Amino acid sequence: MLQAAFCRRGRALSARANDSPSWRSPYTVDSSSVALAPDQVSFTAAVISSIYPDIKFALDVRVHEDGVVRVRMDEVDGIRKRYNEAASWALLDEPKASRDIQWTVRKKDLRAVYGSMKDVELVVSFDPLKVTLLRNGKEQVVLNGRGLLHMEHFRTKESVAQSKPPMDIPEEGFDVDDSNQVVMQANSRTAWFEGETEDGWWEETFSSWTDSKPKGPESLSIDIDFPNHGHLYGIPQHATRLDLPTTTGENAYYSDPYRLYNADVFEYLADSTMSLYGSIPVLHAHSADSTVGVFDAVASETWIDVSRPASTSTHTHWISESGILDVFILPGPTPSDVFAQYTGLTGTPALPAHWALGYHQCRWNYVSSDDVRSVQKRFDEEDMPVDVFWLDIEYAEDHKYFVWDKKNFPDPVDMTHDVEALARKMVVIVDPHLKRTSDYPVYQQAMELGVLVKQKDGNNDYEGWCWSGSASWPDFFNPASWDWWKSLFKTEQHGSQWSWLESTVNTFIWNDMNEPAVFNGPEISMPRDNIHYGGWEHRDVHNINGMLFSNLTSQAVIDRTDPPRRPFVLTRSFYAGSQRFGAMWTGDNLGTWEHMAVGVKMVLANNIAGFSFAGSDVGGFFGNPEPEMLVRWYGVGAFAPFFRAHAHIDTKRREPYLLDEPYKSLVRGILRLRYSMLPIWYTAFREASVTGLPVLRPHYVAFPHDEAGFPIDDQYFIGSSGLLVKPVTNKDVTEMSVYLPEDQVYYDYFSEHVYRGAPAGKEVTVPAELHQIPLLIRGGSIIPTRERPRRSSPLMKHDPFTLRVALDKDGGARGELYLDDGETYFHREGNIVWRELSAEKPAKKSKSLRISSRDLALQKPTQAVEGVALSKYSGANEFARSMEKVRVEKIIVLGLPAKPTSVRVEGGKELEWEFNQGIASSDKQEGTASALVIKDPRVSIVSDWDIIVAA
Repeated sequence: MLQAAFCRRGRALSARANDSPSWRSPYTVDSSSVALAPDQVSFTAAVISSIYPDIKFALDVRVHEDGVVRVRMDEVDGIRKRYNEAASWALLDEPKASRDIQWTVRKKDLRAVYGSMKDVELVVSFDPLKVTLLRNGKEQVVLNGRGLLHMEHFRTKESVAQSKPPMDIPEEGFDVDDSNQVVMQANSRTAWFEGETEDGWWEETFSSWTDSKPKGPESLSIDIDFPNHGHLYGIPQHATRLDLPTTTGENAYYSDPYRLYNADVFEYLADSTMSLYGSIPVLHAHSADSTVGVFDAVASETWIDVSRPASTSTHTHWISESGILDVFILPGPTPSDVFAQYTGLTGTPALPAHWALGYHQCRWNYVSSDDVRSVQKRFDEEDMPVDVFWLDIEYAEDHKYFVWDKKNFPDPVDMTHDVEALARKMVVIVDPHLKRTSDYPVYQQAMELGVLVKQKDGNNDYEGWCWSGSASWPDFFNPASWDWWKSLFKTEQHGSQWSWLESTVNTFIWNDMNEPAVFNGPEISMPRDNIHYGGWEHRDVHNINGMLFSNLTSQAVIDRTDPPRRPFVLTRSFYAGSQRFGAMWTGDNLGTWEHMAVGVKMVLANNIAGFSFAGSDVGGFFGNPEPEMLVRWYGVGAFAPFFRAHAHIDTKRREPYLLDEPYKSLVRGILRLRYSMLPIWYTAFREASVTGLPVLRPHYVAFPHDEAGFPIDDQYFIGSSGLLVKPVTNKDVTEMSVYLPEDQVYYDYFSEHVYRGAPAGKEVTVPAELHQIPLLIRGGSIIPTRERPRRSSPLMKHDPFTLRVALDKDGGARGELYLDDGETYFHREGNIVWRELSAEKPAKKSKSLRISSRDLALQKPTQAVEGVALSKYSGANEFARSMEKVRVEKIIVLGLPAKPTSVRVEGGKELEWEFNQGIASSDKQEGTASALVIKDPRVSIVSDWDIIVAA
């Protein structure tokens, strides 16, 4: 992988510093300049560099109400301004600083002790500048501990040319009398610090492209170390393991740093640090003692080196092309705390429309209106559920998005109505490149409004090449573009403004190519010296660009309905905060076993970086997977938050109904399994939308003290449901090894076989023939499902529920169920059903069991929905009343020690039930669990009730 010049400069500085035992950072805090804010919520100070004594820097440090530490440093009174707006796009709001912090200014440092237990200490050392976060006296995060902080100050070519020639760096300091010698030694030290050659300072060549750099060098690098944490997760998007391998040091796994630079990558490698379509600059560092994190609010290209000087310590080195230092330290100390702290900054995942969690059918391209109708007809004939049909770029005339190709799609509104007739939706692609032609009203309006990205001269609109041919790109950093873009999606005429009248409110949007992808640009992207609103170069804002596109599209979809309905927008490019606006997918994967496997890890990485609504294309975008692979890939996709099949235009048609038997029936069963589990997925998304906890949870999140689970990234839990899934991603598999992290009972979801863990963790072998998916229920869980096959998820709205009660080794269980209308925002007004389901012994030594349902929204009104306090919530709300007749039609209790004597609703008659003793009665024995099946207890899903299982 070709490293950018600024990356080479940063890595070279690291190498020189590492080779020099006496090296120390040249950046120091002027202690006389330290100024506490009047309310002591923050402090500022001047920073001096011994390398550049005439260059001024300013430091700002504050602690937020939730304990997050923000560290900012910028050049002051420079000849230019550094880009400082990345955080404003990523953050929900300006965080509130804590008023409980008491700073102590000392001779060599400034300190603050805080936290409910006063166990967290922040130390800002002055000489050299270093920021350290400690908990209980133990270092958690250290900024500039290895002295790699370097903010390349702005300069001119003339000032550089006038400097003295370089010399070797003196061994010790500058203790000489000759003033000229001091100057020459200072110049020598500068050369040693920045390198003796001007590597890519003023321009850089990539292939046939030359990137002019009129501002000169302006990169920023900082070492961020985790001295007591040996595992790192995050910085998606990369096709690699979840527990990030090293890039430097002895036995480094990769030779290149991890790169964050949103790019259209063709047939990306399945094991690489190469940049892909999105960038979220957030890291979790984990150990058995604690979890901490960092969020680096930078929008430019960034390279990150990872090394492990010891198994319990991790070093990182961040090198960015431009921007200010704006780092948020997330103090944890648990994974849950880190998720809350990060999403407190950038927002929790949006609660999606319920139908969006169903199955999505796509390819490049369904070629006509009749093709779409025939695909829908075949799904119904084969009794396969599906919620969404997608149209790729060929629906648009000459790739002019919003404008239908009337030769092949003569009746787009009628076609969409035919899809809607079965409560299904359409998703249509809208890319950001606008064809430069006078007969395209979208381009014409953008040009007339002056909201297109400019060439490097800052005056003329940039012209590049993409699917539409000659194209220009809207500049969504320009506020003048916002209302215009939203107006395009209106389905009714509003004045003389052109809008998409040939669509319906059930037409949702796919934003692709928004890195942005430019076919004739450097690295298939936009030239970095292009100019955006505010005079910023594209290099400064590149990684945010795609997020703004999906953000505005999401707002546009919301604004077209009154009352507003939840949007669905899929984006390929993303940044921190993108989770607020829709879903993402892992891009143009290949139909290989390796890409199937790494897709699981990539989706997990996005989940822990705050972006839960994620998935990889089932079947792979490229290639023609054999039937076995396709069946396995459906098994993978059914257990991802976003579940879509997609394929390249040159692939064979591979809709699931085209498979021969037995493969077709196997996929049908997988699709039905996904639909039966929609209550689990929706409940998990409610939790994510409130707490920031990911929908998919790797082992270090679910069991943060179990060291054996820290590297595991090929199995995971779904929310708090207790479901543990291990997707099969290899050929010819008949069984799989599943890791159980605790001394607890686990049940096979399908066969009800019992597996027993151990205090130190245990590997168990689970059947995994082609018709089997390794799926276990953790003991102590209650799993609500809907088992009646339907053609789409909205048709399930009033279907009854089945409850699987999987008793733990102590004989108890708990679960949750969340429901709302699945489309509007009325849930924020308290129109919800949120139930706690429990099973427990009435008394400690009792052999009886009480299965109950209680209203959780009454117990936790501030945690019910998306941070809205439901102060006037009523269990008899309008939505709950509409669900009163929805009942529980079956309860399956696994793990009872003996056959009951009676089963009845408390205060009611004996219920119909049957009991199978199974062959796993011993606490140490594996085998089939006992199963009590309670038939149609007819209790309402919205009411409080108790069922007594008497022994």
